[in-house]
Amino acid sequence: MRRKFHFLCGRSDCIFERNNLGDVRVEDRAETADTPDVFLIALGENLKANEGVDVELADILGSHILKAAPAQNAVTHAKDAILKLASERANPPKPEVAND
Repeated sequence: MRRKFHFLCGRSDCIFERNNLGDVRVEDRAETADTPDVFLIALGENLKANEGVDVELADILGSHILKAAPAQNAVTHAKDAILKLASERANPPKPEVAND
């Protein structure tokens, strides 16, 4: 069984692959971003593409936090969006029941 771990290491994009024997292989994808905005957008998209990542939460981070120059109240806006998402998940809409 092989497991892949994908994350940013230094200025490049790395994939660590571990097999069931514990051997590790590192694949370095040296792609440098031209600007902080490009880098942060790519980081957010990369985060959403990973298996097991909460895409809606990653969208919130990308919208508010992962910015080269985030708004002064970005954390507050992100917190409000996270609380709204949590509330929606805690209280999903009830399915309509047809009266026959």
